[in-house]
Amino acid sequence: VFIGSCMTNIGHFRAAGELLKGFNGQLPTRLWVAPPTKMDEAQLTAEGYYSIYGKVGARTEMPGCSLCMGNQARVADKATVVSTSTRNFPNRLGQGANVYLASAELAAIAAILGRLPEKGEYLEMYKSLLKTKDTTYSYLNFDQYQQFTSKADKISIEPEVTAAAKKSYAAFVA
Repeated sequence: VFIGSCMTNIGHFRAAGELLKGFNGQLPTRLWVAPPTKMDEAQLTAEGYYSIYGKVGARTEMPGCSLCMGNQARVADKATVVSTSTRNFPNRLGQGANVYLASAELAAIAAILGRLPEKGEYLEMYKSLLKTKDTTYSYLNFDQYQQFTSKADKISIEPEVTAAAKKSYAAFVA
């Protein structure tokens, strides 16, 4: 099971973590988790989700493409995979891999069960997310987090670079 891709936002990683939090022991599947950015990784770590992933035996990859592109990691030949990646090209995740595209929530439930759930199983497990949906599915708005904005405030951009960017933008929108 793979949870990651540039299109999977931080709320999906939180939801997967919330579902995994209720599981005791090691998952019956291999679970790989790769958030899209280091900022997502830092926030998920601060919120305790990396600890949850570790407790169930998930393999956390460095932020980036990972299995989604098949360039940082690959699954075993002819493996069956539930993945949150955005595309399902032949052999993308592994040679002869049979890939089912899914949401992060479905992927986490499949990791817990060791198979794709039936509709009733999915809905029952998904229900546990409803009580925290407002915080679970909140976006990571980097411009609103002091730990990120304070770093950005220290970056200086040379005036000629700013002028060139403004000129290019003006030409683009004209």
